[in-house]
Amino acid sequence: MNKKITDTTEIKRIVKELKLSHKKIVTYNGNFDILHLGHLKSIQEAKRQGDVLVILLNSDASIKLYKGPNRPIMPEGERAETLALINEVDYVILFDEINPKKVLSEIAPNVHCNGSDWGENCVERSVVEENGGEIYILSWEKGLSTTNIIKRIINLYKIPTVRSVFLDRDGVINDNKSGYVYRIEDFEFLPGALDQLKKLSVTNYKLIIITNQSGIGRNYYTHKDFEKLNRWMLREFKKKDIRVDKVYFCPHKPEENCDCRKPKIGMLTNAVKDFDISLNDSWLIGNDEKDVIMGREANVKTIKLGKKMSKNLKLEPSFYAKDLSSAADIILSHE
Repeated sequence: MNKKITDTTEIKRIVKELKLSHKKIVTYNGNFDILHLGHLKSIQEAKRQGDVLVILLNSDASIKLYKGPNRPIMPEGERAETLALINEVDYVILFDEINPKKVLSEIAPNVHCNGSDWGENCVERSVVEENGGEIYILSWEKGLSTTNIIKRIINLYKIPTVRSVFLDRDGVINDNKSGYVYRIEDFEFLPGALDQLKKLSVTNYKLIIITNQSGIGRNYYTHKDFEKLNRWMLREFKKKDIRVDKVYFCPHKPEENCDCRKPKIGMLTNAVKDFDISLNDSWLIGNDEKDVIMGREANVKTIKLGKKMSKNLKLEPSFYAKDLSSAADIILSHE
C-alpha cells in the first residue's frame, strides 16, 4: 500500500509535527469515485492553499449510506491508491461517516476546501472554525462531476436511481400551532398541502414523511394514538390519489440521545435500507432548523419553509421557500 495512505491516529501525529514546523495544513474531502478532470483541477487548487494536502476519502460504507447500494463504482482501496499517485496529494485517509466532521476535529486543518455547491455555510464550517481554521470554496467548473458521468451511464443503460422527497409533517403538511398534534379532530391540513403532495406523488420520487414525535416519550400520548392518526392521514391521502410510500417517526425524548431523533440521520438511513434510496439525489422539506441540519449532515438537498436559519448555526439550506407549494416548484424545476 502507498505510504501516503494512513489512518486517523497516524495523521494526527503527522499533522502535529508539521504544524510545529509551521506548515499550513489543507484538507479536502470527497468520494472521488471515477476520478476525472474536475477532481484533478480541484486537488491542484486545494494544494495551492497551503503546504500539505490531506485528502479525506469517504469509505465504501459511507458512500452507500447516502448514494445508495450501487455506489461506489470503484472500491475504497483503488480510490485511495489512485489519489495517492497524484503529486499534489500528500496524505489520504478514509472515514466511515457521511460527512468528515469527526476527522476534521482530529486534524484541525488551517484550511478546509469545499465545493461551491455546498458553500461556505456547510456542516463542516463550525468544526473547522472552532479549531482555528477557515473554509475555502473551490472554483468548480460546471459539468465536471462524477454524478454527471454516472447520469450519462444511467441514461445510456436506463439504470433507475431511487430518489425521495422527504417531508416533515407538523408545520409542513398540517398546522402545528396547537403544539403536539395526536388527535384526528386536531389535525388540520395546511392550505394547498394536499394539492402539492399530489403533484409530487405523480413523479418518480418516493414520498416519505419523517417526523419527531417526542410526545410519545414524554407520555403526552401513546404509540396507539400516533398510529391511529397516521392511519387516518394515509386514508385521507388515498382519497385524493396521493401516494405516500412510508412514514418514519421518532418516539423518543431529546435526553434519550437516540439515533433517530432529528437532527440525527437515523430515519434517513432507515429509508435507504428499506428503499435503496440515493440520499445524494433526494430532497428534504422542513420548517425547522433540525430538518436542515439533518439534511445537510446526510448530503440531502434541503428546502426550509418559513424564517431564516439562525446565524449562529453558520449553516444554510439549499433553498428557502414560503410554503409547500413553493418547495414543490423548486424540486420540479430541477427535474
